[in-house]
Amino acid sequence: MESEGLKQFLKSVGNSVFLLNTICVGLDGVASGAIKKSDDLTISWDPRDPKATALSARAHAIKSSLVFVEEALLNYISFLGNCASQSASIQSACNADGAAEKVTKLSKQINGALPYWEPMVVLLVRWRNKIVHDSSTDLSSHYRSILIKHEATIRENHAAISIRETLDNFDAGRITLKDFSTLIAITIRFIRHVDEKLIPSISDIESFAAIIKEKELGIIYKNILGVNGKEKQERKFYKFIENCFTSISQAEKEFLFKHRFAVKERI
Repeated sequence: MESEGLKQFLKSVGNSVFLLNTICVGLDGVASGAIKKSDDLTISWDPRDPKATALSARAHAIKSSLVFVEEALLNYISFLGNCASQSASIQSACNADGAAEKVTKLSKQINGALPYWEPMVVLLVRWRNKIVHDSSTDLSSHYRSILIKHEATIRENHAAISIRETLDNFDAGRITLKDFSTLIAITIRFIRHVDEKLIPSISDIESFAAIIKEKELGIIYKNILGVNGKEKQERKFYKFIENCFTSISQAEKEFLFKHRFAVKERI
């Protein structure tokens, strides 16, 4: 069963990918000359070279989407770290300094992941840092050697992509749609695997309170408990759960409602 954190991760990543694809379709029309600026758009836009402009805009959109995907990745790891049912070593990995370090330490805590998943997810993080901070951040020789070693497997599993070309693009500070799609696909597989192995849950009091704080839902939650009458509280509480925590079972809802005031004390 997918955890609440995984569902939110998939929703966020899926939305980013869909919007990027939409932008790319529109830019394809710009490049071909089929799309012109509407008079209703009160903006200045008169490219000398529509094709070159569209390619540049697509690269910008890909880079921007990469930032949103890394944010979704970090939100999932934060969710996992807030689950009280996880071991101290998992929680320590989730609280490590830096996104790449979190991924590296978390990967060491799970079994059965493909060898190239961890390096590719770290590459996503490094690429995002290069884009946002215009930094000279690099991918370690250790990770590079793993990726090259599994070059054939990556090519076979991911639409015939050349990992050497992907690394060249990273080093040059550019990113293609194929690079982006591959990074996303592997990151999704990695997080699905983590979720399946660790089965994170927010059905206990501590985890539920932590996630409410993480999602900044504390005021809404306290307002629900301020409603007069147990029946009204229960209706609003269940509605709150259905809207914000779709993966929680009926039994878990009943447990959390029973201990609703204990949760409030921890927010």
